This record gives sequence, structure tokens and C-alpha cells, in this order.
Amino acid sequence: MDYFRSKQIINYPKQRAFIDAPERYTVIEATTKAGKTTGCLVWLFEQALAGKDGDNFWWVAPVSSQALMVFKRLLRYIRDPNQYTANRSEHSVTLPNGATIYFRSADNADLLYGEDVSAVVIDEASRMSEDAWFAIRSTITKTRGRVKIIGNVKGTNNWAYQLARKAEEGKSKDWRYFKITADDAVEAGILDQEEIEDARKTLPSGVFLELYYGIPNQNSSNKFCFAFDETKHVGKCAVNINLPVYLSFDFNRNPICCSVIQYYSETIFVTHCIKLENSNIYNLCRVIRTKFPNATFIVTGDATGRAGSALTRDNMNYYQVIMQELNIGLNQMRVPNVNPSLEENQV
Repeated sequence: MDYFRSKQIINYPKQRAFIDAPERYTVIEATTKAGKTTGCLVWLFEQALAGKDGDNFWWVAPVSSQALMVFKRLLRYIRDPNQYTANRSEHSVTLPNGATIYFRSADNADLLYGEDVSAVVIDEASRMSEDAWFAIRSTITKTRGRVKIIGNVKGTNNWAYQLARKAEEGKSKDWRYFKITADDAVEAGILDQEEIEDARKTLPSGVFLELYYGIPNQNSSNKFCFAFDETKHVGKCAVNINLPVYLSFDFNRNPICCSVIQYYSETIFVTHCIKLENSNIYNLCRVIRTKFPNATFIVTGDATGRAGSALTRDNMNYYQVIMQELNIGLNQMRVPNVNPSLEENQV
């Protein structure tokens, strides 16, 4: 059977990466319409091409209408109708080598038990019951079959999200995690930036972040930094005095604070978070000068610091005081005119 991958896949490195991942279990959290379904359909088809007579391969979706949609897509992708036999009543495609791809529904998990399956794609996993996952896992026991679990993020209180976090940790043998955001899809030419911006304007922010950036809706998760992992992201680091030091100020009445940040080697280092109880901007600057006497500073932070304050001398605003007290110029100021939204900060 003649077979070749499309140019779209060849030219989409992030899609190729999850298709070709050698691990037995692959979890892909991806923005809507970013190519996760196409990529995994290609993967399942290639697995079936390498199979033999009697081997079973499954595409499992939450409901039958979703499975049928992908079944029809595969029939469109195979251009030569002589290269397969389609059973439209049971939604299956049998290849010349005798291997069969079935498109199944997970709405009744009990009906998924019993078969021996060589490879499975679990589609829209975050919208599927955990019982379905248990049943699917049982079908690959004898074959030691491979599984790709794909879908959008939908809150944090579901089995797919929890499995994704374990795979992302990289500690489980033979598991691999991938994430594709709207920005990745735009870069690959799969989505248009204009369409993303339109979705941002028309959808509720929580829904938009889940569908296009894989960030759980705040209504379903109280984690601000949704990917924060203390085991990976907490450790010892110190200021490298040879590189610029970013100071990010927050002018809460109490405590007033400043985060000290550097970026190099493709890594963000937050070396200090200086908080002063019952204090003021002058004392905070004095602490910064003492801790980092020879540093080159770049200043950013809360946009409200641009306004005049009764807590400063001569009605200067906070950033004017910072420039004066730290002896820095305008070219070292990176203060926004308005604070970014909560959603932008999360992204």
C-alpha cells in the first residue's frame, strides 16, 4: 500500500514530535483546531499499517457522533478506495494487511471491555469518564499496546488532567507529555492570529484560556500558576551581578515589596522577593541599594505607581522616587501604562 505523510505534518515540528514519540503512553494537551486529531489519526493509521491480520486498533471518543466524524475524516484522507474496506455500520476500516481500525464511543464504558487492542487514541479525554480509561487500559494488557491521550484542558478535577500532570513531571517510565498552544498553531500556519484575537474578544476569559492556551478555568481551579511544581521550580539561586537585574515593584500599602528577577540561559531566576512591613518606598530602595550595590537595574511593576502619592516627598510618584533613589535613567524603566489582565499574567 502506497503511503506518505502530508506536507502539513512534515512542516509542523510540534505535531511531528508527538506523532513520533516512542513512549508507550503519550498525553497531548492542545488548543482547539491545532492538529492534535489529525496528528493522532495519522499515528493510528501508521500503527495499523505496521500491524497484521486480525490486529485491532481503536479510536475512542466520548460519544458516537464524535467517533463518526473522525471515521469519515480517515476515509477522506485515504485517496484510493481500493486500499481499504470500510464498514459504515460499525465504523471500521480494514487495511490490505488485515488490520482493522475501529471508531468507538465511550458513553458506555462496560462495552469497551473484552477486546485485545494493539494501539488506541483516546480523543477528548477530559470530557470522557474515568471508567472508560480503566476499560481501555484493560484492552492493551495482552498486546502491550500503545496509547495517545488527547484533548483540551477542561478544569482540573478530571482523570485526564491528573494523568497529564504526572506525564509532565517526567518521572513515570514510558510516559511523555506534549502541549500545543494557540501561539504554536499560529506559528505553524494552522491557525490565524486574527481568529485567535476574535476568540479572545468573544469568549469568556476562562473558556478562552482553556481552549486556546491549556490553562484551567479559574472557576475550576484556584491555582494562579497552573503549571507550578515545587519540586521543579523551587531551589537556590543568586544574582549574577554581570547581567541586568530586573526589579518588579508592587505598591500594596502593607507590605510594600519588590521581586528581583534575572533571565538568562532560557531560564527565569527569581532570586529575591523583598517585603517590608509597615515601611515605604525610600526604605525599600535603600535595601535594594545595599543588597546589590553594583548592579545594572531595569525597573518594572505595578502601573499604579505612576500616579502621585501622598506617601512620597514633593508629591512624586513611586517610579520617580525609584529613579532618584537608585540613580537610574529613563532607558532603564519598563513600566506599563496599565496593568495587564489577570488572564494575560497567567499566560
